[in-house]
Amino acid sequence: MGGARPKALLDFDGEQWVITFSEGEPADTALIEHATMTLAREADLRTASTMAVRLTDGHAIAIKRFDRDRGARRHCLSAAEPFGDPELAQLLRRKGVAQGERYVADMRELFHRRVFSILMDNSDDHEKNHALIASGHRPYELSAAYDVLPARQALGFQQMRVGRQDADSTLENALSMSSLFSLKRDDAAAEVRMIAAVVSGWKEHFRACGVTAADIEQYAEQIDRPFLRQQREAQWPGSPRSERGAAGCTFTHVRLPLPLDGSHVKFSQPGGERERVIVRYGLLP
Repeated sequence: MGGARPKALLDFDGEQWVITFSEGEPADTALIEHATMTLAREADLRTASTMAVRLTDGHAIAIKRFDRDRGARRHCLSAAEPFGDPELAQLLRRKGVAQGERYVADMRELFHRRVFSILMDNSDDHEKNHALIASGHRPYELSAAYDVLPARQALGFQQMRVGRQDADSTLENALSMSSLFSLKRDDAAAEVRMIAAVVSGWKEHFRACGVTAADIEQYAEQIDRPFLRQQREAQWPGSPRSERGAAGCTFTHVRLPLPLDGSHVKFSQPGGERERVIVRYGLLP
């Protein structure tokens, strides 16, 4: 749980959350990440729970730790060498959780994440942004998705291999090896259309999450550039699909100045105020 941005660890109703702050960035990156993660859930991706934390200047994002279960540590692994989506899917096929065919659901989840990342310009999806959780006698299950947000780089390629055209950021490339994700071509194409329909409403969703018009326009330069927009519209030429709106855009209010360590921070929730303690500030182990 390293990274360049400062972080703190919070205890919230007995659960551990990591709160990440944005510093010196031209947009409200934390709120953008929260909006992207909740949009991903609209597209039926399994993501880590997030909350936008309103500060006096912009936001922080709080992310529930998926490597903890009622306080107990869960063993997590991330790739330490170049790895592609098809290879990760096949690792899950061989060493994933067989009970209830969980490994099949995880393989298909990987495909969904790749399609969403392509359409939302999330091109900073390197190996360490994918984690496996070891359970029982060490079969692996795919962790919840995290660090999902537009990179604003317009690279046209991902950080991991997507399909037969290596890392090219195209839906056709994602579909080219769909069988390795336990998906028939027609079923994979239907999933792509569903995700494209959700992503087509990204601006409305971001607005509902409180993202400013200026920030939306900044990100539209990449997400709606012809290279991605044309791919999206080829799959879903109609109106944006939104069944649940932005119900996932929850907010928590924090009083500043924020203490650096061991002090109380007050959060306000619809049910009233509660006190929580920041136990550490900075990079987490």
